[in-house]
Amino acid sequence: MNICSSKVLIVVWVVILIVTGRPVCSQGLVFSSFEQVQEKRTSLNLSDKEPWCLDGDFGMSFQFSFYPDKQVYYGYLLRMVNQHGQNIDLIYNNQNQQFNIVSGGNYMDLSFTIDSSLLFRKWNTCALEYKDQTLSLFINGRSCGGRQLALRDHCFLISFGASQLPNFKSSDLPPMKLKDVSLHRGSKQYAFWPLKEVDGNLAIDSIGGKKALVTNPIWETPLHQRWQLLQTVTVKGNGSYTFNPLEEEVYMVGSDSIHRFLLRDRSLSADGLSKPVFLARGFQSIYNPADKTLYSIHIDKREITAFLFGAKKWDQQIDSLEVTQYWQSNKFINQRENALYVLGGYGQLKYKNLVQRCSFNDRKWEEVKVQQQDYKPRYLAALGTKAGGDTAYILGGYGSNTGEQMLNPRYYYDLLMFDVKNREIKKIYTLKEPEEPFAFASSMVIDTSDNSYYALIFPNDRFRSALQLIKGSLHEPTYQLAADTIPYAFADNLSSADLFYCARSNQLLAITQLTAKDRSTEVRIYSLAFPPQQLQEGATAATSAAGWYNRPRYLLIIALIGVAIALFVFLRKYLIRKPLPAITKLPDEPAAPALPTVNTVPVKPVAPVAEQGQDPKEGKAILTLFGEFTVRDKDKNALTHLFSPLIKEMFLLIVIHTARTGKGISTEKLYEVLWYDKSERDARNNRSVNMVKLKGILEKLGTGVIQREDGKWKFVYDPALLWVDLMEFYALSKSNNLTTNELHTLLNILKEGTFLFRTEYLWLEDIKSEVSSQVLDILLREIGQLPGNASPDTFIEIANAIFVFDPIHEDALRWKCRNLIQLNRLTLAKSVYEKFCKDYRHIYGESFNTSFQEIIS
Repeated sequence: MNICSSKVLIVVWVVILIVTGRPVCSQGLVFSSFEQVQEKRTSLNLSDKEPWCLDGDFGMSFQFSFYPDKQVYYGYLLRMVNQHGQNIDLIYNNQNQQFNIVSGGNYMDLSFTIDSSLLFRKWNTCALEYKDQTLSLFINGRSCGGRQLALRDHCFLISFGASQLPNFKSSDLPPMKLKDVSLHRGSKQYAFWPLKEVDGNLAIDSIGGKKALVTNPIWETPLHQRWQLLQTVTVKGNGSYTFNPLEEEVYMVGSDSIHRFLLRDRSLSADGLSKPVFLARGFQSIYNPADKTLYSIHIDKREITAFLFGAKKWDQQIDSLEVTQYWQSNKFINQRENALYVLGGYGQLKYKNLVQRCSFNDRKWEEVKVQQQDYKPRYLAALGTKAGGDTAYILGGYGSNTGEQMLNPRYYYDLLMFDVKNREIKKIYTLKEPEEPFAFASSMVIDTSDNSYYALIFPNDRFRSALQLIKGSLHEPTYQLAADTIPYAFADNLSSADLFYCARSNQLLAITQLTAKDRSTEVRIYSLAFPPQQLQEGATAATSAAGWYNRPRYLLIIALIGVAIALFVFLRKYLIRKPLPAITKLPDEPAAPALPTVNTVPVKPVAPVAEQGQDPKEGKAILTLFGEFTVRDKDKNALTHLFSPLIKEMFLLIVIHTARTGKGISTEKLYEVLWYDKSERDARNNRSVNMVKLKGILEKLGTGVIQREDGKWKFVYDPALLWVDLMEFYALSKSNNLTTNELHTLLNILKEGTFLFRTEYLWLEDIKSEVSSQVLDILLREIGQLPGNASPDTFIEIANAIFVFDPIHEDALRWKCRNLIQLNRLTLAKSVYEKFCKDYRHIYGESFNTSFQEIIS
């Protein structure tokens, strides 16, 4: 690119920055203080080994603030020591909430105080000036006076926080943040450390390149960009969690105990129950600040019970149903009414849009009649409220207009406002539908200072999912990604996630939960400093003409005109005059080496498997277990909705055991799984009734019966009339060398997804693992047996199938990237690699250390 075009692009960039006006990013160094042992406290040493010699008049300035909600605020902010052992210290004493300058063991009568709203919420600029043997102190531009100080030399060792300076060592320091440290001689700036680093133990002077040494650093920027895992807790039984905003404490409710995680000191405690209780799957918890009480919520029974910490028990007997019909409901507290509101949910193949209310005063429930034409039945939506709970916002979700799961379920991306006082829910706007659909964590944070919201989104079509924070406008249909992602094991109704704001400590909390049916529940707590930042500038999830900050439209027009003019000049002066060069290597990477081939003479490549064979399902009814459980007749009419949860589980037990062993499942095993809590007679009656219902469904299918042979129940059908993917899979797995058509059939089965996706039973867990292992063994064997002249598309298709069952399979990454490069799809190969690295970090919590060049070499 020539100089002229470079200048044009710079001008374009400046114009865009002026118009869009992004907020200043958080930066600085966070100092660990008394919450850590002495060896782990933070220090910033500007001098390293050589002192700073500031001849003549000199000065220093820096910006600082205190970290909120800590227990001890005391100690040294700054220590300066010259070559004759004379010291200048800035120290804070919490007893009188005063900052003092100390020299030679004496107070210099230079001091200042700062209002707590500024000290903990804003950056404060402190400056020291030395002129004519007088040391002057300034805070936020205000003079605090000056005092005589005769210095014998002007060469200083300078340290912030914990000090290791000879004869002036100290580990006492307040919990603080620091940035923009500046030294000057006379009127000229001599050195400047903005402290914008994101990792490492060095801070660089932006003027002279001098290095400052940091011990035990916590860089501020990553705290606003990367979620930190604070605690993982496992409670017994079907657990739940809630947040106490008064104390910034998370309660985790189990069948035998209540765990408490206190954010300010990250302490974890547990209160054992005097008598364990059974908690139904799907129950919820909430903390009411009005009476400072923890409640458990049982929507189906229309009950709330309070926990008595003194007596270590719930104040009412919990009479829970086995399973709720209100999975993933939204809830909030209206302070004016001292009442709980519950909205929506899912259960028994139905989505809900019911609005329910329970008064904490008398614990009576009622259905609230609301004008709610815009509020369609849904779950997996986010809800947040303004202070007091008189206005609630509902964002997105998954459901259907009728509430029936089988009638066109869909994603919702609308923002609704619930006016509690006037009993009305109305739509504000609808977001543009994304390329990749997503659902929402249950709660979101409303920021009235700029009319925005913060919410967590995630793809709900996979178990290994991830939560992504977004910031959106309450008035315009725009939003933007913020921070990195949180690993999220999504198992539909066995999982949940919420987002909370901590006003005292100024951070966001994200909480995830995964329940192992009736056995245990794992809760994870993450934090992110507020306000959050983007990992990469300009990475947006959605855009609109209005823009995120609602700048006047004419400014946007000016920006677009400027960009258009710049592009015109660029095209005219550069692109039209010069032909585009051929791509010979990847950006920032050496050119990929040629991949070896088996044959040294031209060979006609084998066609990709996608081009082989005919569809074996053509003209047949289908029963698929890879991906989501699906049943269709030969005319492709859906029959899946005819299976009740019990009939579906019974049918799957029989089909899977028939496919695995060819023998089926015993009556005793059926009873043990499905009717373990019933007598043999009742179990037999239930089995007979449901077998009759299943027979009716299979008749609509056109083929298939449940037969009992040798004491076992098995599924028998005509393969000419019904195609069962699991039966086909087990048949193919018996071959040690698949034909091209057989490989084509296998890949078509596997591309639908993992085995029984979104279907969860305890008895199914080991079978799912077994099937996944078999799939990977077969695919790895087949890709290893491909001839050297096999189409690159074939390698890519097999690699894609491997990724379905193991998204971080390194060999699959190599095969896919190498063969994409053979197809000259360099950019796509790099995108595949970057996605792999992101997935790897989500799962393992660490970076993938193999470079892209090593993968393709």
